[in-house]
Amino acid sequence: SEDELATADVPAEYRTATSQAGEERNPDDLLAQADVSFGESVEKIADGVAQPGMACANCADFIPDKNGDGWGACSAVEGYIATEDWCSVWESISEDL
Repeated sequence: SEDELATADVPAEYRTATSQAGEERNPDDLLAQADVSFGESVEKIADGVAQPGMACANCADFIPDKNGDGWGACSAVEGYIATEDWCSVWESISEDL
């Protein structure tokens, strides 16, 4: 289930992967999804905690899908991560946001 993906070990190719902004993932030093206000970006924008345009897909810490399963990972947060998710450690990979 998607709830189990929050704390599931990610596949080997993600465990120490590098994020799209060059941050290396340390599997022993990750934040829990529950501790970073993690959820779908559209819900977080509606709640007023995220701004439009903020999602994991354009976060510096996001590690895009590497094995074709549709999920990514994060260099800062545990578990499986989708491009449309968001959390409080979101950091833009561009100067535009």
